[in-house]
Amino acid sequence: MRFTTLASGSRGNCSIIDDGQSSFLIDGGISPRTLETHLKISGFTPQRLRGLILTHTHGDHWNQRLLAYCAEKKIPWYLHKTHARTIYDQYPEFKAFYESGLVHFYLPNTRFETAAGWYWHPVNISHDSSETFGFRLDIKNEQGPCVSIGYLADLGIWDKALADQFTDLDLLALEFNHDEKLQKNSKRPEFLIQRIMGDEGHLSNDQAVSFLDYLKSLGVHKLPKHLVQVHLSEQCNSPEHAQASLKLFLKDSAINMKLQTAQAKKTSSPINLLERNLFAFAEHLNENY
Repeated sequence: MRFTTLASGSRGNCSIIDDGQSSFLIDGGISPRTLETHLKISGFTPQRLRGLILTHTHGDHWNQRLLAYCAEKKIPWYLHKTHARTIYDQYPEFKAFYESGLVHFYLPNTRFETAAGWYWHPVNISHDSSETFGFRLDIKNEQGPCVSIGYLADLGIWDKALADQFTDLDLLALEFNHDEKLQKNSKRPEFLIQRIMGDEGHLSNDQAVSFLDYLKSLGVHKLPKHLVQVHLSEQCNSPEHAQASLKLFLKDSAINMKLQTAQAKKTSSPINLLERNLFAFAEHLNENY
């Protein structure tokens, strides 16, 4: 079971989860050529793609050419009804994709299954798009350990009710969009700065660390085993700034969390999510048999 960020940032977002037989994309804000190139770099194959889960309809999260590619390859999309309306307004060819039976609608806070044992739970998050969702994915296989993944990007604010749904994860992809000082001192128009730093904008490094601080307050075991910093601003953040924001947090010797920072121009290394789970699963079997 592997997770990889294929693209992350304002130029395009796309991640993949693969169990060795099937794989699903989260968002598709890149071209088909870029997708296939990054899949090859990461050791994946397009032939295993079984679907795309869309978080929202901003242009860095879906791509017309990728939609046409999925229509040709018969790769279904899972999205909210408001997403369909927005996409159709911009790309009328979406109607044929919908009529082909490749469009599946999900409902907020209602679990849905995309493959045997792949359970997705969409959660509304605050962002200035029609409807924007984060996801908790629990993959349950009777022959192996359960794997739980959280994906939270493009949110301007978080609260405890949201965070409580993203505990006990093997991996959390969390937005570290901007450094607040760099954002405030940037040459961007004031309205854009206010939008990004507003409650319907993007999560800053400090806000993301506060999210993790809250999870830690519930117990260090509530923290994810892997943290992936995603959706970094190229102008108002950097991998160095995003990682530095966690320096004090990670000083706690009780925290055993691996960190990866997704970069806009570089495909991330695949993260194997079964390493610890298999060990725990073996212990569980020994205890019960």
